[in-house]
Amino acid sequence: MCRTLYIHGHTVLDFMVWCCAIEKAAGTDGNALQDQQLCKNNIPIIVNSCLAFVTQYGLGSKSLYLKSGNPLKVRELLEDFKKDARSIKLKVGKHQLEDVTDVLKYFLYEIDDALLTKELYPYWISALGNDTVF
Repeated sequence: MCRTLYIHGHTVLDFMVWCCAIEKAAGTDGNALQDQQLCKNNIPIIVNSCLAFVTQYGLGSKSLYLKSGNPLKVRELLEDFKKDARSIKLKVGKHQLEDVTDVLKYFLYEIDDALLTKELYPYWISALGNDTVF
């Protein structure tokens, strides 16, 4: 569902102030998970987009997360996601699989939060004690 919002200002300065505020709100405001732009399921859009791309185009690839992408393209794509994750549409041909997997790896490396929280630590350890093969 799309919605349209019209903003009317009396001067160009009014418009510029609103425009800057909207652009700032659209971007990422930090390195914590809570500061990221989230999708419907409260997953950071960058994670959701990268995993969807990998699921669609990379599941048949061997050593998928071991291959390195182009560092310049990876950094550029990571910065684009941080500016406005909702505007980034990953497309085969335009984006390489290795670049997308590196973006995901760098994002997860750079976030300030621990993915495996202290509260859940006992559950992770107990899961290791099972005879389940991972």
